[in-house]
Parts: sequence; C-alpha cells; structure tokens
Amino acid sequence: MNTPPGIGQSGADLALISAIIHSNSPEQNLELYRKVFRALAPGGRILIRDHIMEPDRARPRGGAIFAINMLVGTDGGGTYTYKEVENDLTAAGFTKVRLIQQGEQMDGLIEAFKP
Repeated sequence: MNTPPGIGQSGADLALISAIIHSNSPEQNLELYRKVFRALAPGGRILIRDHIMEPDRARPRGGAIFAINMLVGTDGGGTYTYKEVENDLTAAGFTKVRLIQQGEQMDGLIEAFKP
C-alpha cells in the first residue's frame, strides 16, 4: 500500500501568523518565531500579517493608534517595524525575509523561509 504524500513526513510547508504579534512582547515574538522555525520543513515559509510600522512609528496611522491600545491592554504588546520583525526572524534562523505589503490597516505582510 502506498502512503499518501505528506503522511509520515515531518514539517509544515507554511505557517500563517495572522494578527498575533501585536499582542506579544519582542521576546515572546522571538520565541514564537523559533517554534514556527522548528515546525517547518526545510524550504517552508512563514507569513506574518499584522500592522507593520514605518521606521518613525507614526504610519500607518491605524497602527500607531493600535499601539497605544496594546500599551494599555497587554503586558508587552505593541506594533513593530519591518526591521524589528526582520531582525527577530533572522535571529530565529529564517532567511529571505521580505516585506510583501506595507498596508494601511492590519494588512501588512512579511514573508521568510526556513533554509
């Protein structure tokens, strides 16, 4: 009997982290990225959808306002710049990190790969 493709193989091809990182501190996000890295097969991809802030943290406007909400409503959450997310993904072992979409709402997209 043939085993269907994917059965008995370890590692996922894709992990979607959608509207989560803003609730976490930078340390919590780094740990999340490390867990995702371990769960992915080589060549697997992580996609992150969230507010992705400009370096000045004032844009997108909705993300700046949302950051205040996270400051008040979480222990360590906030909104993050592309560079912050890129640095953490790289520290977790990911490569080929790129910003796919900046977004005005919570629709920024960042992609990275497990080598």
